[in-house]
Amino acid sequence: MKVPKKYTHDSTALALLATNAALFLLATIGVLLGVDGDENPTSIVAYRATTKIGQISGSTSELYQFAFFAVIVTFGSVILSIKLYSRRRHLAIGILGMNVLLLIMSIIIFNSLTRTL
Repeated sequence: MKVPKKYTHDSTALALLATNAALFLLATIGVLLGVDGDENPTSIVAYRATTKIGQISGSTSELYQFAFFAVIVTFGSVILSIKLYSRRRHLAIGILGMNVLLLIMSIIIFNSLTRTL
């Protein structure tokens, strides 16, 4: 895949790429260090306040899906951004910006699931 020369010289794109990389590392390292299967074999993997059940328990290995989500979303958005940059710069920048929001939300949700009870 050829990266456009203007893409590597665009300061906005590079700043968003650096932010995405930092949040990606924070999310994956946080998941890898935050999941402890020895402490408790089951953990809360979902919380729904509208149901009578409320907390849905599952194995702690299901929490690794947050790291897998970060990998898929980050690499997908970077590839889409590179491919769209030559035609629509504002769309490529928007994709990188939305990825920042997705990674932040993923970190917040993972931390709230692992910190309850």
